[in-house]
Amino acid sequence: MDARITKQRLGNLLSYDWLKMLVTIAIFVFLVVLLFTMTATRVSNAQTFTVYAYNGLSAGKRFNTLAGTLKDDHILSYDTLETEAELFTDESRYDMLSLRRSTGAGDVMFISDVWTYKTDDDGNLLDEDGKIVDSTEDAAVETTSALYSIAMGAAASSLEEGYGSVYDTRFFMQACGEYLVSFFGEDLVNNNTPDEAAVRASFLERNSGDKRYKNDDAREKGIADERQRLIDLKDDYLFVRDLFDRGVYSHTVYEGTNDDGETYEMALGINVGGLGGISDLVYYNDSESRAVTDKLNLIFFFNGEQNGMLYESVTFLRYLYEEYGE
Repeated sequence: MDARITKQRLGNLLSYDWLKMLVTIAIFVFLVVLLFTMTATRVSNAQTFTVYAYNGLSAGKRFNTLAGTLKDDHILSYDTLETEAELFTDESRYDMLSLRRSTGAGDVMFISDVWTYKTDDDGNLLDEDGKIVDSTEDAAVETTSALYSIAMGAAASSLEEGYGSVYDTRFFMQACGEYLVSFFGEDLVNNNTPDEAAVRASFLERNSGDKRYKNDDAREKGIADERQRLIDLKDDYLFVRDLFDRGVYSHTVYEGTNDDGETYEMALGINVGGLGGISDLVYYNDSESRAVTDKLNLIFFFNGEQNGMLYESVTFLRYLYEEYGE
């Protein structure tokens, strides 16, 4: 047998060994990636806070950095792991929003409450008969507002699954207060210590299967974070409640009629247009192409109970005031 080492045989051997090494490295990298993918924490919809801006609005100079700011500055609680922001344009508004909502994505959305009315060539308001009128109350509606179109008849006053597409905002604030009472008791203003058993139960109900909390030390750290989340949320709720009392925020309420002919009211959104700097985030243009915000609203998407995580939206309301208000 000829076992001499020749230049050709040595080259073939090295080439073959290099190929085996490359294949081995590729397999190793694949296994490492697979391991991290399988063991990584999977972020749920409840742990992702998503802000939308609907058709008719324009993005201000700070909208594109909003998601990063919310995450990097730790505006929301420890259990909000991801933040997102998206503007829906004329071309994508309904289909894209429907697609996002079909997967349960979305927490809040900026939307305008601007109605348009029939006018003549000179801009005079007209009623249904084509007669000139003095106010929009008597004028014929040409198009309802985006807020009314999206939310009227769909604002839930319950936390039950499948109840609506958005929350009645007055109910939402009330539900947040009741949620906090279950931890702090009736005196939210003076009681700063949540019930320890309730805190622990809340944490374990939401995070018992979370891979971040595999051992006792991690779970105790998580329970401490949950306690602070509730304390912070209580402060945010009281702060925002005061903003309503002062008239900084207001509920946009419409009256409707049910099938029995009975009238009812729905709070479809929260008017945030009075914040002095909110146009840096979103705005719309009036008939003279000026950037305005007076009819700018924020709606809350209906996402069920989510063990309290839906109330991150209250913290967002406080953030908006502190960042874009007075």
